[in-house]
Amino acid sequence: MSIRTMKYTVKYDRQTAHNHFLRIDVVFAAVDKETMVIKLPAWRPGRYELANFAKNIKDLSFNDKDGNRLIFAKRTKDEWLIHCHQVDEVHATYYYYANELNAGASFVNEHQLYINPVNCMLYEEFGEDTACEVILELPDDFMVATSLESVSKNQFNAESFHELVDSPIVASASLQHKIYLSHGVKFYLWFQGEVKPDWDKLITDFQKFTDYQIEKFGGFPVKEYHYIFQIDTKKAYHGVEHQKSTVLYLGPSYMVFDRLYTELLGVCSHELYHTWNVKAIRPEEMYPYDYNRENYTRLGYVAEGVTTYMGDRTLMESGVFDDQQYHKELGNYIMRHLHNDGRRHYSVADSSFDTWLDGYVAGVPGRKTSIYVEGAMIAYVCDMRIRKSTGNTKSLHDAMQLLYNLTRNVGYSNATYQEVLESTAGVSFEDVFENLVFGTEDYLPYIEEALAYDGRKMELRASSDLIHHFGLKGTYVTEGLKVSTVLEGSSADISGLVPSDILLSVNGIALNKDLSEWLNYFSGEDVFLDLIRDGVVKRLQLKPVNDFQYKQVVLSLA
Repeated sequence: MSIRTMKYTVKYDRQTAHNHFLRIDVVFAAVDKETMVIKLPAWRPGRYELANFAKNIKDLSFNDKDGNRLIFAKRTKDEWLIHCHQVDEVHATYYYYANELNAGASFVNEHQLYINPVNCMLYEEFGEDTACEVILELPDDFMVATSLESVSKNQFNAESFHELVDSPIVASASLQHKIYLSHGVKFYLWFQGEVKPDWDKLITDFQKFTDYQIEKFGGFPVKEYHYIFQIDTKKAYHGVEHQKSTVLYLGPSYMVFDRLYTELLGVCSHELYHTWNVKAIRPEEMYPYDYNRENYTRLGYVAEGVTTYMGDRTLMESGVFDDQQYHKELGNYIMRHLHNDGRRHYSVADSSFDTWLDGYVAGVPGRKTSIYVEGAMIAYVCDMRIRKSTGNTKSLHDAMQLLYNLTRNVGYSNATYQEVLESTAGVSFEDVFENLVFGTEDYLPYIEEALAYDGRKMELRASSDLIHHFGLKGTYVTEGLKVSTVLEGSSADISGLVPSDILLSVNGIALNKDLSEWLNYFSGEDVFLDLIRDGVVKRLQLKPVNDFQYKQVVLSLA
C-alpha cells in the first residue's frame, strides 16, 4: 500500500441540505510533481453501465494549501489535469448534487446524509491503492452507519480507495439499529426512514440464512457486516452489494414488514451471498475494478445468476422459506425466461457482455436475455446435475466453495467455472455451456429434468388475463392499451401488432381498461382492433389464439 493518503472532508449543513448539495474537500499529496490527474469514477460496481457521475459536480476548484488557485484543465468528462509545480498539496473543493434516493446513489436533505462514495469522491490517477481518511462534519445528534473503520465519532479510515468507494455512508438523527452474531461475525442492522422494524422476526430469519450461507462456504470473507436499509414512503425495491455491507432500498413503509417482507428476505439473502460471489469470487476481467471505463465480462450468469438462484435456495434450505414460497420465486424466474423472446436470439454470455450497452433498459424487441433470470436457470440446472451425479452428496454449494477457495482475490474465467463444476460433479457440463451459456438452445428440457430430480413438477397454465392468450402485454394509458411486448409467433405477432401500438377499440367499442373483457365477449367471432401507430389510425384483424402465449408457471411437489 502507498504511504500517501487522500483526505476527504464532507460538510453537511442541515440548514441548506434541502437544496441537496453536499460540499466535499479533498487533499492530495503533490510533492515532486509537475502535474497531477484527478478523476471521478464513471460507474459503480454492481451496476454494469456508465453513470456519468461528474454531471452532478458544481463549482470545482483546485488550490494549493494556502488557497492559491492552481491552473487546471478538464481532459475528459470526468478527468482533470492540474499543474502543481512546487506545490506540496493539491486541495480540491466542489459541491455534489445528491438528489437520487436508491440503493446505489447519493441523497442529502434536512433529515439525512447518504452517500455512495463511488458517486462523488475524486481520486488521483493510479491512486486506487492509496489509503483514505474521511471526516464528516455533522450535527451533534447524528449517528453514522458505515462499514468504514471508525477512528472517532465522525472520522473514518479506508485501507484504499477501493475500500472507500465500496463503503456507503448514512448519517442521521433517526437511525435505528440492532446487532446479531453469526459464527463470531457481527452483523449490523441499520434502518433509516419511516419504519417500525419487527426486530424479533427480522433477526430470527436473518440468523437462519446467515448461519447457513457461512456454513456452506466454510467461513466469511470479512470481520463484520452492515445491512443498511433506506426505507421510503413510496414504492421501492433495490439492493446493492458491497464488500462489508449492503444497502437495501424498500418501500412503502407500511408494507416492509407485511406484504414486502418476502421481498426483503429475498434481496437481503441475495446481497449477503454477493459477499462471496462478486466481492470475493470475481470475474478475472474485474480484478481489480477499473472505475473509468466498461469492465466487460461474459460471466454475469455466474456473478448475478448464481447469486439470484442461491439467494432463494438458501432461504428454502435454511427453513426461512417453505416450499410454497420457494415455488413462487423459482416459478417466477421460469415464467420470465419463457416470456422473453431474447433467449432465442442472444446467449446469456453475450447479454452479460452487453449489459454495458442496454442491460438496464427494455432494448429492441427480442434482442437480449437477463443475466439474473437465465443465470438463475442455468445455476438450477447445474445444481441438480451435481446432486444427481453424486447421489446427492454434493451440490452447487460445494462448487462455489471450491471456486471461492481457488480464485479468491485473483478472479476466474468461464473455463475455470466449468472445470470447478465438472470436478465437483464428476461429469461433463460441456452441453450446458455450449447450448445454454454460449448458445440459444431451448432451456425447457434442462429445466424439466432439474425439476424432476428436485422432486418438483411444473404446470404451464393459460394466463387468467385473456390478453396474454394472444401473446400480448401492455399498460393502459389515456387513449387505450399501449403495447409493451409481443411474443414471437403469437396471435398478436402474426396479426401485425408491434410494441408501442396504442389499442383504441375492439369491434368499434372504445376501450375503458377492459380489453380482456371485450376479447372474452367477442370470443368465437371476428375481432377487429383500431389502433394508433406513428400518429396514424389503423385497423387490424386479430388472428385466433395459438400455442404461443404468455403462460403462467405453477410449481408443486411431485
